[in-house]
Amino acid sequence: MHDLIAAVQQLKVALGDYLAGGRQQGVFHAQVGGPGSVPALADLDLPELHLDLLPESPGQEQRRILWALGYVPAGEAYVHPAGWRLVLPDHSSGWRAQQGALRALLLADGDAAGRYRQVFLKRGRLAADGALQAEATAHHARTVGFAPAQFAAQALRGLDAPWMFAAGVALDLHLGRVTRPHDDLDVAVAREAQPQLLHLLADWQLDAPQDGCYRPWTAPLQPPLHQIHARHPGLPDVLMLDLLLTDLGGGCWHYRRDPRITLPLDEARRWSAAGLPYLAPQAALLFKASTGDREVRGKDRRDFEQVRPTLSSGAAGWLRGALETIDPQHSWLEQL
Repeated sequence: MHDLIAAVQQLKVALGDYLAGGRQQGVFHAQVGGPGSVPALADLDLPELHLDLLPESPGQEQRRILWALGYVPAGEAYVHPAGWRLVLPDHSSGWRAQQGALRALLLADGDAAGRYRQVFLKRGRLAADGALQAEATAHHARTVGFAPAQFAAQALRGLDAPWMFAAGVALDLHLGRVTRPHDDLDVAVAREAQPQLLHLLADWQLDAPQDGCYRPWTAPLQPPLHQIHARHPGLPDVLMLDLLLTDLGGGCWHYRRDPRITLPLDEARRWSAAGLPYLAPQAALLFKASTGDREVRGKDRRDFEQVRPTLSSGAAGWLRGALETIDPQHSWLEQL
């Protein structure tokens, strides 16, 4: 494992560390994964490095650097002669987070590792991953659960402005259970709250994506800039908070991508049984609908399929109306 840790540092030096700021490409995140990284399964396969690289598809110079470091293309991955595989996940698939949850289960539960081995030997890696996916998600829900959201809520407890969890975590809070691991934690927050955020999150690493690169966030952002990435060593399991500056003026939540679409704030902001604020499911799903020329991501399609039956008639009608306004041909309309 020490070789893999050193390999991550070598990749950051050679390809650039995107988190250091001021660059449009480089290593965004890397984690150890794959069954070969689990001691009980080390004989089955090579250990892996799951590398989030920007841009997502390596350019010619990045491929040249990987080759110079000894990484040899092998299908959709790269193999290093020292004995590990480099995998570049699809950033939008949720695969990296799922792999992290699977590895946590296999490390913690010898019986689960044994079942994984049996499927792997009979049917291969993909089948073994699939066979244990539900169990890995359940283990993640038990051991991690809503701890990231609770940590974030504690950090934001002094904020004198509306805020709420958004995206996949909002849907989990709506359902009352963790349905999948998440890469990060989206938080919608009133744009005018930025000075307070700077104070409340003074001990966090704060960056604002601008012009394709990170710049330290030290002053309020002006539209159309709307994202702040916040990292803290105590934030469990997820990479960061993705703070989404949102227009919550006039007692309404305003859809950032189309100003025609609004929702009264007292309808847009819901509360979980534990007192965590979250964006109403119909509004969270609107973001996941990927309207226009963007295809719906696999994890967002699965979120819609899980949440749609739980929508009230009013919520489903609002989402249907919003989609008809911005994308009258959207595939979800038939199900609403």
